[in-house]
Amino acid sequence: MDFIRLRGIGVSPGIAMGEIFVTETAGLAVRRENIPASQVEKEIERLKSSIEKTERELLEIKEKIKKIAGEEQAILLDAHLLILRDKSLFATLERVIRQEKVTAEWALEEVNRKYRETFESINDEYFRQRRADIFDVLIRIQRNLKPERSKRKEQLGDRKVILVAHDLLPSEAASRFGRGNIIGVALDMGGPTSHTAILARSLDIPAVVGLHNITAYAKNGDFIIVDGTDGEVLINPPLAIKKEFQSKKEKYDKYRLELRKIARLPSVTLDGVVFTPLANIELPEEVPAALSLGAEGVGLFRTEYIYLQSKTLPSEEEHFEIYSKLARKCYPRPAYIRTLDIGGEKSYSQFNLEAERNPALGLRAIRFSLKNQDLFKLQLRAILRASSQGNVRLLFPMITELEEILMIKELLSEVKIELRRRKVRFDENIPIGVMIEVPAAAAMIEFLVREVDFISIGTNDLIQYFLAVDRSNEYVSYLYKPLHPSVIRLLKHVIEKSNEAGKEVAVCGEMAAEPLSALILLGLGLRIFSMNPIFIPRIKKTLRSVELKTVEEACKGILNLRTSQDIEEYFIEKILSRHPQAFLTTQIT
Repeated sequence: MDFIRLRGIGVSPGIAMGEIFVTETAGLAVRRENIPASQVEKEIERLKSSIEKTERELLEIKEKIKKIAGEEQAILLDAHLLILRDKSLFATLERVIRQEKVTAEWALEEVNRKYRETFESINDEYFRQRRADIFDVLIRIQRNLKPERSKRKEQLGDRKVILVAHDLLPSEAASRFGRGNIIGVALDMGGPTSHTAILARSLDIPAVVGLHNITAYAKNGDFIIVDGTDGEVLINPPLAIKKEFQSKKEKYDKYRLELRKIARLPSVTLDGVVFTPLANIELPEEVPAALSLGAEGVGLFRTEYIYLQSKTLPSEEEHFEIYSKLARKCYPRPAYIRTLDIGGEKSYSQFNLEAERNPALGLRAIRFSLKNQDLFKLQLRAILRASSQGNVRLLFPMITELEEILMIKELLSEVKIELRRRKVRFDENIPIGVMIEVPAAAAMIEFLVREVDFISIGTNDLIQYFLAVDRSNEYVSYLYKPLHPSVIRLLKHVIEKSNEAGKEVAVCGEMAAEPLSALILLGLGLRIFSMNPIFIPRIKKTLRSVELKTVEEACKGILNLRTSQDIEEYFIEKILSRHPQAFLTTQIT
């Protein structure tokens, strides 16, 4: 048995050690099969029956997850139920069957192909991962078309195993994890924003994805170590390495117990400086889970998912229902709702957008909204209507110049006048803010900040644009450095000018969720950190472990350094010399 060591993406922290269990990946691939006209109605009835059975299955899986992980994690299956119940999905499948006179299996293949083409045009990894939800539903419908072909039952009994697969559909993950015998996961495919990754994190199942070819090496019964913290997988390691990872596992398990306690402790540094952790989410149902992890509100609510779960343009009432539910679940905590951030590489079928030569620099985010003012005003009306409780904030993405803010305020004023005329209640003083994601906006922050109530720095895009680096491009991703000296200076400028103007400033990119960069942001004057809620306990642990004055002194020193490596080494040394507990996660991994 050869020793194999692979690196991937750690999406659920912790270390799992045990026996490999390899599972096959689901696929739709079918041959086109025509049917006579007399068979069409029967085929549509077969499709309806399969959809009904699929809904029952998903509800059963949801109940399983609710029992083992709680209501807030069971809502991951709601996305699948929404897709399944979408009338446009059935209508599209029915149309293919009627017009092409083909089997339901082939209709599913055709619809999947169209969805795949749509999602492949999206560069944003978060939304590319949402294609798995649609594919999952289509696979389940196809399986249930022929109930006599029962799935081969995998007899695991009570054995604890580590699941290895090419990929894992969200509902498959929910079903398998619900049995309680999966202690780790290693996949060829996948990313950190997939529902499988989210579910693994919520259940404390260590997981590594993006391994590319682990299924080529893994064999049932072999021994495997999955390090979900460091993104490493080891098959058939020697005894010395097993002992090393067993020690790391014990340390991490102890640390994880400590994190659970910290989630409910006050967000304050050792010297009494208050900071605020907020959550980045996409569904109102995610709020309870975020709050249980220590979030003090929602710092970024992505509204794009409203469009992703429907083939048609959502109505104002559909928007309002989601925003009002979010506001109720958050109350009295704040809920920052970001207006539509699509266009360019996020090209969804509802909008019929033309392909662009350079979509990252094209018609996207606020540029798209200002060009499509009827759609924009519809969304603004819905958000304003949901703001009547007083805890909603309006956030506008990808601002480039002052004129855009002035146009937004003018349109917002028009919508307010319209709602007053209709005698609709809303928050007359709803706070508005802008995302700083474009270097031009960062450079003139002192002018922009006067026109808004708060600033939110989207470090992911800001760093990519500022350094001219596509971090998803394997040839240049090594140049994507959040601690690049120029990035630190730029962030310092934005934070300082916002604070000087007396305006709230937050970071909602990945830097907020990394202990080292979060400490640097704290030292630069940031007090509001918005992130994937799963990382909040870790960041609270880090920030609660330091005195602000120590961090500020270290930040002064890094401003004179010339490379990101120098900055990292200097800063860690300065913090650890005074607060050795601050980087416990780094020491464990």
